[in-house]
Amino acid sequence: MSTSNTLATMEIQELQNENRDHLSFQMIEIHHKPVYDYKSIHRHDYFEIILFEGGGKGSQLIDFVEYPIHEKSLYVVMPNQVHLMKRHREENGIIIQFTKEFLQASLLPGQINFMQLLRSNAYTQLSPQKFQLLYDNFKQLKDLYHSNNVYKNQQIRHLFGYVFFQILDVLPQKSETSLHDVLLDQFIDLAERNFKQKRLVADYAKMLNVSISKLNTELKEKLGKTPLQILHELLILEIKSLLLAEHMTHKEISFRLNFDSQSSYSRFVQKHMGCRPSNLKDQLLKNYQ
Repeated sequence: MSTSNTLATMEIQELQNENRDHLSFQMIEIHHKPVYDYKSIHRHDYFEIILFEGGGKGSQLIDFVEYPIHEKSLYVVMPNQVHLMKRHREENGIIIQFTKEFLQASLLPGQINFMQLLRSNAYTQLSPQKFQLLYDNFKQLKDLYHSNNVYKNQQIRHLFGYVFFQILDVLPQKSETSLHDVLLDQFIDLAERNFKQKRLVADYAKMLNVSISKLNTELKEKLGKTPLQILHELLILEIKSLLLAEHMTHKEISFRLNFDSQSSYSRFVQKHMGCRPSNLKDQLLKNYQ
């Protein structure tokens, strides 16, 4: 399902419910019948928090990493990530969808950035106790979402903020931000926003006001990767996403990602993805569909 189709559905539902918050938020119950077409890879421009009560043999593809759909499991899909859900009939649960603007409106100003924490925990297997805690609060939020309360929009934002911090609390990979980690977080944030235009590590070192050596050393120590490796990983992921989710040609992708020439793009694909651009789409479809 394309992002445009999903958001069109959200907009129709918004028009049907005059009391719905103008900031995009919705809840979907996963029944035995699929709530929308999960047959094709698509990209979100909003968050999805997916809580499965029943699991089985299905799986979810999030940024080309496949995760099993297990009983009592939690999944986080970030804006602009590639997503494909292969769900079986017995797998059911609740989905919360919301935009970045809704998230910001629901949390207090000045709170820390949770993007890296969420991105690091695409899949979490929950204990029965943690699942029940989340499930009860998801249901309470869903009931409120479908209610006709006069102050529903304000109540949803406050309850959502509470549920959001419960979600953060059950995520297993919590990296407490320290002064030593600030440089890493700043680099990743800059890289994700600028990798399409800026490829040189020197550019990022200058923006961060540190030496190239310091940037290389800290990232290698914390992540086991160099800044250049991280930039290349972002490019590889974006090439896959544009090819499969947005059906762009290699010529269009090369232009979108600001490669010097078509030949330099082809060399990058062959070096880092192990095949010629002409064969890449078929190889990816074979792997992921």
